[in-house]
Amino acid sequence: MSGVRSLYAVTIDSLGADGLGRARVNLPGAGERELAVRNALPGETIDAVVRRRRKGIWFAQGERVGPPSPERVVARCAHFEQCGGCVAQHRDHDLQLEFKTRQVKELLVARGLTPPDFGRPVTGPTFAYRHKARLGARYVDGELLIGFREAFSNRVVRMESCQILAPQIHAALPGLARVLGGFGAAGQIPQIEVAAGDRDCAFVVRHLVPLSAHEEEQLAAWAANAGCAIYLQSAGYDSLRAPVTGVHPRVLAYELPAFDLRFEFLPTDFTQVNPHVNRLLVDAVIQALDLPPGAAVTDLFCGIGNFSLALARRGYQVLGLEAAGGAVARATHNALLNDLQSHARFAVADLHAVGDQAAVLPSAQALASAQALVLDPPRSGAGPNLAAWCQSPGLEQIAYVSCNPETFASDAVVLGAAGFRLVDIRVFDMFPHTAHVETFGFFRRDR
Repeated sequence: MSGVRSLYAVTIDSLGADGLGRARVNLPGAGERELAVRNALPGETIDAVVRRRRKGIWFAQGERVGPPSPERVVARCAHFEQCGGCVAQHRDHDLQLEFKTRQVKELLVARGLTPPDFGRPVTGPTFAYRHKARLGARYVDGELLIGFREAFSNRVVRMESCQILAPQIHAALPGLARVLGGFGAAGQIPQIEVAAGDRDCAFVVRHLVPLSAHEEEQLAAWAANAGCAIYLQSAGYDSLRAPVTGVHPRVLAYELPAFDLRFEFLPTDFTQVNPHVNRLLVDAVIQALDLPPGAAVTDLFCGIGNFSLALARRGYQVLGLEAAGGAVARATHNALLNDLQSHARFAVADLHAVGDQAAVLPSAQALASAQALVLDPPRSGAGPNLAAWCQSPGLEQIAYVSCNPETFASDAVVLGAAGFRLVDIRVFDMFPHTAHVETFGFFRRDR
């Protein structure tokens, strides 16, 4: 920050989609700059300490100096001001949801769409909800820190407690940090990936140099005593193995009681971070579809079968398509586990493939006969084939689950052009106290 002051007194005029307050500062000889300020709310006067500059925006840590906004609440977490795991604990939770809902609506309107009235945001527990996370690890002064990274920094928070992680994860972290901190390779452990099922949890230790046989034995002993699973990852996910034995990871599990379903998954599989809200989301998708028993439904980006098997339990004939071969194997296993193999089948398909590649996908025939689509794509959206999928003559309904309001709005335009009208839309509180927005939209073909 050479030649530029790092501290500015500013008044916050709005919030950005990232949950940070926005202000403008005038710099002698440099003109006006936008400031994105953490721990700041509209109307507050803030001492903003600049931490980083990127793409013309300056990012700053806010220290409140003026009267607090009526929207401000006391953050429950002692680490909130430094930790990058949350961005909005200082704001009333109902207002967080109102802000997210407004984001989605404004993005749709900006693209020329008139959305229906939004249903009330769907919520669950606002703390101790997070069952998956990638945590940083850093060896400092003879101690291994494991936690979320600090805002605007690669440093790891000295996380004595965490209000959003699932209790079984949070309870095990201090012991894991003590064991790993005593290893000769402690300085070469950059990341710990955590995952929890309904009753158990697993830790994946990323290490850049090999551990000794004795260290692996210590790690295995700690995991057995803590009642959790532990795995080593020396390269990509295909290198995952248990210490000492080298066996493949054991599965975790979660249930959807409303559908009498049990799902088994590996700690590296994609699953929703919030199991409580996931149950509500699956129920919303099933309730939205209005199809006769035996109707053909294609579940695109199906993962381990989270929506597919609930659809099958309701009597639909389901094909799930997914690019990750491991997830397809787990979905197939879960269909057998729940005795739904006659109603649900799964195949590997690159749904973002274009040209001749797309023509040979197993989706081609399935989409031609599908009466409904369920989509839960990555943040990049449904991809280049969405308009082609909509051309299937028998297709009547589309249930779209999105983790990115920008791509949801863009895809909604494509669906509208193909004759599908957005008839129901809601925000789901999948990521409380963060800037992430989960949206469910239901589209019906206009005839």
